[in-house]
Amino acid sequence: MSKDLIKQHSTSPLVGVQVITGSGELFNHVATNGPMWYEEGDREVRFKIIFTDSFQKPPHITLGITGMDSSKAQNLRFSLIAENVTLEGFEIVMKTWSDTKIARASVNWSALGQAVPSSAIRR
Repeated sequence: MSKDLIKQHSTSPLVGVQVITGSGELFNHVATNGPMWYEEGDREVRFKIIFTDSFQKPPHITLGITGMDSSKAQNLRFSLIAENVTLEGFEIVMKTWSDTKIARASVNWSALGQAVPSSAIRR
């Protein structure tokens, strides 16, 4: 799992809306002998994201695949979802099944929500 996913960019909360984004490699299972490449059946990878700034309410999360390396010998089957969304973060979950082989995957994500009012932030 990449520390790049932890690198975040945030907008100013002064307008009441906050957007935090991040991107990077979710996993590389060739380099680590991981299950997405070396096993079969139901498998998943989870990566916890902790926001650099909290939200006032749980934000809306969007996820996107920015890169994937998979075997051409099998069908490519996967799902990419955000789970356990809170004011402070969420989990990126990538799942695959059957005989699909995914060597590595990269993602980007965005969190959009109501910013904590600056008057509520302790200095």
